[in-house]
Amino acid sequence: MKIIDDFLPDAEAVRAAALCAPFEDVHAPDGEVYKRVCVTEVPGLVPALEAAVGPVDMLLTAYRLNFAGEQPNAAIHSDIGWGTHALVLYLCDGDGGTAFWRHKATGEHRIEPGDVPLWHAVRDDWNRPDAWDMRGLAALRFNRAVIYESALFHSRYPFAAFGDGPQDGRLIAVAFFNLRSA
Repeated sequence: MKIIDDFLPDAEAVRAAALCAPFEDVHAPDGEVYKRVCVTEVPGLVPALEAAVGPVDMLLTAYRLNFAGEQPNAAIHSDIGWGTHALVLYLCDGDGGTAFWRHKATGEHRIEPGDVPLWHAVRDDWNRPDAWDMRGLAALRFNRAVIYESALFHSRYPFAAFGDGPQDGRLIAVAFFNLRSA
């Protein structure tokens, strides 16, 4: 995992662009509805990411905006299937951040592609925080990027978002990508 502060040179302009973005609720192939998502190019994100980790094959970039009391679709989860790595860029200030977890019953903190037995062992525990131990927290700070392997079990933390509207809600940019071999 990498945590990079002051990730974008003009994060205020990116935040302003995000607040003007056309958010919509996305009905995903997993059957879930993801509230207020805008799949779009995030200005400056790819060059800043490649400066930090080297060349990438980008799969998706988006903004996500959530408000007070809104819970995540799966509290604790893995982004396996969305490339080898993920990035969360905080475009707001607030409490919490991105938490990383270990599943108590299995002792696992990640799931590898194709590990069907582990997926069956953890799938009913996504929304049961008592089934997990927090291993770490990447604290929320404006213009901080958290880059991690997609296989890691993680969540936003606290689970419920904050704010009454776009100006004070939980606003992030996300990216899913593969590292490109040199």
